[in-house]
Amino acid sequence: MKAKISKPVIYRLLIVIYIIAMTAYPNPFSFMSLNVFLAWLPIEFGLLFTRIQTNWRYLFGGLWLLFFPNVPYLLTDLFHLEALSIYQSQGLFQLVPTDWLMFLLLVLPIFIMVLVGMSQAVGIVRQLPYGKNYSGFSLTLLAFLSGVAIYIGRFERIHSIELILHPVSTLSLLIGNWSIGKVQFVLIFMVIQWGIWLLLKELKIIKIED
Repeated sequence: MKAKISKPVIYRLLIVIYIIAMTAYPNPFSFMSLNVFLAWLPIEFGLLFTRIQTNWRYLFGGLWLLFFPNVPYLLTDLFHLEALSIYQSQGLFQLVPTDWLMFLLLVLPIFIMVLVGMSQAVGIVRQLPYGKNYSGFSLTLLAFLSGVAIYIGRFERIHSIELILHPVSTLSLLIGNWSIGKVQFVLIFMVIQWGIWLLLKELKIIKIED
């Protein structure tokens, strides 16, 4: 009898293949290997948090919270589509097979990682103390923190790992240096994240308590 490979193993294998391929072969979106890896980490930490029943789960919960902003951060990578020569003036498109392949390699992992990571976030929040009663508030706070982290990631070029390596300077960027532009950016990404959660709710993938 042949051993059956589980779907989670296949999914992880595909992610590893994608990361290796995007790193090994020169292409305009080679940076996606790192960004997908950073978005994959909180998903794995989240799984460990939900499955481990000892106090170690809180360590993985903290790591999940630290790396979670890398999930919605992937949405900002969509702007790199401008590097392709697909779009022409006057709303015309050009059929360039290699560019459409690059379109696939950029868009598909973003959609998959964002939907999986955002869906998982609701389940994790509901496992926190009083999470079921205050899931809306907890998700709003998570969306706010993620929005701030995405801002400093994009405009200050700070990665999640910097919070461990340089906690003081990174926290100062998270807490301080506010401006009208920063407030607008954070609010926009809070709306985007809530829009995704509401979409997932309507699709009955997840259930958010009122």
